[in-house]
Amino acid sequence: MLLSPGERRFLSELHQRGVRYLLIGASAANAQGARIATVDMDLWFGMRPPQIAGLAKADRFDVVTHAHGLDAFEQEFDRAKSIEIDGVMLSILPLKRILVSKRAAGRPRDLGQNHEPSLNERALLSEIFCRRTAARIRRPLKRCKRASPITL
Repeated sequence: MLLSPGERRFLSELHQRGVRYLLIGASAANAQGARIATVDMDLWFGMRPPQIAGLAKADRFDVVTHAHGLDAFEQEFDRAKSIEIDGVMLSILPLKRILVSKRAAGRPRDLGQNHEPSLNERALLSEIFCRRTAARIRRPLKRCKRASPITL
């Protein structure tokens, strides 16, 4: 996952100002090694959006005020992972909590025909393991060749 210059500036400014936020959704899964198509970054703030109105803006951010199936922001923030991407420290919702939220939201794009999440934990973790291992040993793993991109 790479950040555009605008995203980098915006997220850096949030970090410098001590703004508490979580990157959630598909972008958060991507930051943890998943390969999911998404066009935006969902940010869940521990304060009301007007309090961040003076910050630099980037095109691809959506402000989330509620995350289905999750605990209060403060509880989820305590579970967050800190990951550095492009020199910026990000607070990210862990994969297991992303899955909980996707199941609870019940949106058609998140659910398969049997109302089960198309993003399942076993497939996601398996793909991440395969890609990280292949990168480390610098060659593809035979058991990973059939893996297809995970969709949301």
